Amino acid sequence: MLPIHFAPLQGYTDNAYRNVHDAIFGGVEAYYTPFIRIERGELRKKDIREALPENDETGKLVPQIIVRDAEEFYFLVEKLKEMGHKRIDVNMGCPFPLQARKGRGAGILSNLDKAKEVLEAINAVTDVDFSIKMRLGNENVDDCFALLPALNATRLTHITMHPRIATQQYKGEVDMGRFKAFLEACNHDVIYNGDITSIEDIERIEREYPKVKGVMIGRGLLMRPSLAKEYAKGENLGDDKLLKMVMRMHDELLDEYSQTLQGDGHLLMKMKTYWEHLEGVIGHKQYKLIKKAVNMMKYNAAIAMI
Repeated sequence: MLPIHFAPLQGYTDNAYRNVHDAIFGGVEAYYTPFIRIERGELRKKDIREALPENDETGKLVPQIIVRDAEEFYFLVEKLKEMGHKRIDVNMGCPFPLQARKGRGAGILSNLDKAKEVLEAINAVTDVDFSIKMRLGNENVDDCFALLPALNATRLTHITMHPRIATQQYKGEVDMGRFKAFLEACNHDVIYNGDITSIEDIERIEREYPKVKGVMIGRGLLMRPSLAKEYAKGENLGDDKLLKMVMRMHDELLDEYSQTLQGDGHLLMKMKTYWEHLEGVIGHKQYKLIKKAVNMMKYNAAIAMI
């Protein structure tokens, strides 16, 4: 049975979502924060809120940082250590051009010297456990292999590999041939990430790549929040039970966001986000009604019809 890691997704998997998901669905080994970065020489307030241990109720939180060099790495690691974190994930896989063009995320894979500089910094910080989330490369599918000797020499708990290049974003086929080659040549535990949306997908990875030590899922868990638990139990919940649990999660998030967000406009936008990947659970008709809601009164009316 492979441990399931919940991938971070900006705008979706905030601390409220993670806490409620763990309480209602569970089955997840670790929850990762959306990447934490430096802005104007400091941490963003929202990133601090996301990373504070007192805001985490899962006991499984791993902060993720995104950096372009060792200087940014040391700054962010020190801030997280001050919060009490002993485990940090380093993002070398974010495909978004805004970050990649600045040499962060998958962009650092195009700069072997900078990537090695960060790996050397990881080895220099001995009181924190580090992992890396990465892609095959930024524009070149062989970037990861150029970096592999340095990765193998770095003290890591694991590497999560998404076998696409950044310029693909989330389109096109994952390159399982290169994933297998990386898996075989890597000295570290490897976690697979990419296009996992069903129990069958997880079982296929488990069967075809026995060296894999876990699976990281993002959108698949947004589409079916029960997926990790269902995999652990080896059975589907069933449509009715899943819908009831999805609605329970909705109600708890609505209560949480009602207390923390200012104004109906912000609340409406946030609650619509919850449903963006759940059309398959509630049906196209109900999903359209939610999308069309222009205020919370109409939104609540749409929810009451589910």
